Amino acid sequence: MGGLSILGRVEIDSRVAARYELVDEDDRLWRPGLGDLVRLRTWDIFARFLVGQGHVVDVGGGPGTHAAHLAGRGYEVVLIDPVARHVEMARARSRSQPQAPFRAELGEARHLPVPDESADAVLLMGPLYHLVERDDRVAALREAARVLKPGGDVLVEVIARHAWVLDATMKGLLGSSEIWGDFDRNVRLGLSQDPARLAEGSFWAYFHHPEELRAELDLAGYQDIRLVAVEGFAWLLGDLEQRMVDPADLLRAVRLTESEPSMLGTSAHVIGVARKP
Repeated sequence: MGGLSILGRVEIDSRVAARYELVDEDDRLWRPGLGDLVRLRTWDIFARFLVGQGHVVDVGGGPGTHAAHLAGRGYEVVLIDPVARHVEMARARSRSQPQAPFRAELGEARHLPVPDESADAVLLMGPLYHLVERDDRVAALREAARVLKPGGDVLVEVIARHAWVLDATMKGLLGSSEIWGDFDRNVRLGLSQDPARLAEGSFWAYFHHPEELRAELDLAGYQDIRLVAVEGFAWLLGDLEQRMVDPADLLRAVRLTESEPSMLGTSAHVIGVARKP
């Protein structure tokens, strides 16, 4: 079972800490094909739901892919991440674009080093994956509300409940005897794996039913809640890398279906957009 690992001044689940010491999180969003789809779809959602320029807090922002993009578009961005390695990478990225710098600080989603009502928008593009207890996820959402100005928006990304079943099917992994036990636990409980068998650096996370995210945002006091698919159906396409060479039509088709309730669960990730009263 996991405990707490202290990185810098921040406590983080040791299973999560081990993962991000081994994995290049930056590579995930720049990988040809799927990485391009996730990155461009996320930025398209930002462009439509982050209206105007203002102060954005990017919680769990990792090495700074999204923070750098938003700073380049004129936003004042502070990135908060619990992994010291990520914070150093983000600071290096900020230095590499002196015309559009952003801040990067150690911190975690339930205890943000940010003043009350100081942000126009808060992004949580990963913290809710790794807070496997509902109380912790709601605490993170309420902490985001604390730092938001009245009328400010939160954008929260989660992994959809059946993403692992779909991903493993595409990768031809269904012949593994152990995978069906993982599927059972994942679908019933939302947990990515059996915590008793979690290997070093494995992905330890919670997978949401899309409507669960709506309920958690509501419980945390948000209004005007909308759910939007990130990859939508497009990540299931066998020729995705080829299609992403010239992606305009595919991205347009995904946008057309992004809020259809019957299709949300086919996406690997779903973003909830909501407003602080």
